[in-house]
Amino acid sequence: MRIAEINDVASVASELARGLRARGHDVTLLQPRLVGGGLPPAIKTVVAPLRALDWARMLRRLRRERFDLLHIHYAYLGMLGVLAKAPYILHCHGADVWALTPFTRGVTRRALRQASHVFYSTPDLAPHVLPLRPDAEFLPNPIDTHTFRPLQPARESKRVYVCCALDDLKGAPRILAGCRVLAETRPDIQVTAVAGGQHTAAFEALPNVTLIPRQQRAALPEVIGRHGVVVGQVNLGAAGMAELEAMACARPVVCHFTFDAAYPGPPPFVRAQEGDEIAAAVIQMVDDPELRQRTGDAGRAWIERYHDLDAVAERVERAARDVLAARKDPKCGHAS
Repeated sequence: MRIAEINDVASVASELARGLRARGHDVTLLQPRLVGGGLPPAIKTVVAPLRALDWARMLRRLRRERFDLLHIHYAYLGMLGVLAKAPYILHCHGADVWALTPFTRGVTRRALRQASHVFYSTPDLAPHVLPLRPDAEFLPNPIDTHTFRPLQPARESKRVYVCCALDDLKGAPRILAGCRVLAETRPDIQVTAVAGGQHTAAFEALPNVTLIPRQQRAALPEVIGRHGVVVGQVNLGAAGMAELEAMACARPVVCHFTFDAAYPGPPPFVRAQEGDEIAAAVIQMVDDPELRQRTGDAGRAWIERYHDLDAVAERVERAARDVLAARKDPKCGHAS
């Protein structure tokens, strides 16, 4: 099949492109420019003409190259498939379905309704997607376990790495509270966090926290490998790529996760949400190197079982084949 993977959200599209190519498909990764994507909704109208030009450029290419199937990441971008009049799989990733604006609500709903198939990347998105597409599927994010691997044993480092953004969405105030407890009770435990987010200055003010700049993705395995314990999001209840990639590096991951039923076997996260719970979990892992190692190893084994790139790519391949078969036999089409 000739497949276009469109919009590389959290590297999911590029990973799937690699996995689908390994399965024998001709895959092109296309990245819209998304002009003004980081602007507040009220200001985005100013750059709308530039975004319209980018969409026109993308549509010309999609029509010219006649892909068998489009796999579009981020819900409202599904309108590219609608406008190109091409079969498309729509892949939802988060704010694209739970933070709809007056500008995106209508086009997102239309894109969801008209998609040939719908995936969502984390189980917390189900209540936002299933009302419009009851046939949508949870598809675990593919993890590159060759790149994200343990570069040194977890038992060899007592340092702690905060892998998520320092913002409210990820629960940064609770992580900050945990770091404050550690600063008072265990000043020997040193924490590294990535600068960025509205709570950056508060983290920087703590004596036990070192901030580093945002890292290129290729550098992340080495950064993770210098630390023995990782702290992830403690707000959403679901794990993102940062937490999953840390698990692939065989590091115990402290986070808030509430969707065990989404998997045949629950993930071995170290569960914590409030500041004192986070501090207690970190101390337990830091003080017991063998527990740290066992927990990290169990996490990597779980990632290999449920987030394997080839297994996830195979599910996309199967959905794509079903879509194309349904187009040849209209009686097998999806219910919209």
